[in-house]
Amino acid sequence: MTSVVLLVVGLLIGGGGVYVFMSNAYQPIIDDYENQLSDYSSQVSVLSVAQDVLESENLALEAQSATLENDVSALESDLVSLGAKISSLESQVTSLTTQKSSLQSQVSTLQSTLTQKNNLIDVLRDDVDDLEADISSISDIIVTQHYVWDFGSGYYDTEYTWDLPISLGTYLNYYFMDRPTEWDDWVDMVNDPDDDYYITSMVQRINNAAIRDGMSEVEKVNFVIDFVQSLPYTEDSVTTDWDEYPRYPMETLFDRGGDCEDTSILVAALLERLGYEVCLIFPVDKNHCAVGVSFEGAYGTYYEHDGIKYYYLETTGEGWEIGDVPSDYEGSSAYIYPINP
Repeated sequence: MTSVVLLVVGLLIGGGGVYVFMSNAYQPIIDDYENQLSDYSSQVSVLSVAQDVLESENLALEAQSATLENDVSALESDLVSLGAKISSLESQVTSLTTQKSSLQSQVSTLQSTLTQKNNLIDVLRDDVDDLEADISSISDIIVTQHYVWDFGSGYYDTEYTWDLPISLGTYLNYYFMDRPTEWDDWVDMVNDPDDDYYITSMVQRINNAAIRDGMSEVEKVNFVIDFVQSLPYTEDSVTTDWDEYPRYPMETLFDRGGDCEDTSILVAALLERLGYEVCLIFPVDKNHCAVGVSFEGAYGTYYEHDGIKYYYLETTGEGWEIGDVPSDYEGSSAYIYPINP
């Protein structure tokens, strides 16, 4: 028993020694482990934080990746659109290149045509210079108009012969003038100043003949009418390209004739220069023109306008004197246009 107790005690003591020994032998190792565990825990904590950061960065990268994928898709779509535009532009470039070639060909043709036209213009300029020289030469030509008519009655009937030199250039200037279309504008033709030289020449001859032959005022006016009535009556549609072509006084003298408005304008110009009050008379609805003159001693049919008696003068046909009215116009009312109102 004692031995058993001792054995037990011994085992306990021995076991305790072993425990004590073991306890003393492994304690430092345990302590190091805890330090390592603490380090590991710290590292795990750091790694956990790093992992969170990495996961956050990964999420950001994934978002960026998704954005980039969208951008790539958009760029790819833009590339497709740009490809289509490039293709369209290339097609336009091809078309424009073709048009350019066509335009260059047209320009070349036009330049050739322009050269030909310029050459033609040079030729025409030479022709114009020649024509101007010819016209200048022609304009200096003097055409002498020869007038012969009888005035008087019976035994006192006298033949008058007058020559009137007229510059062809003066006539051509009138020939190319625009024609007035309104009756009241014909008054300006009577008063045209450019023919004063010729009208004055005729007026001087009329006055000289009246003084030499002792004519009264009535006879002098009838003398003027008789001279103009001796000029042939010509239709405008026959002598010109127009149905109505009023002539200036100098034109009627040069052409040696005309229709009713032409001879009336000439008579009005001559009488107005002689100092008489004169008007143009247009019987209503008769398509006719005559002259009215006012002076003491006149007689016959007259039209009164603004208190002035204008005695009728027929300028076409022969034998009509102051106040004589052809039967076609007897009793007709008329439009009156004074020469110097």
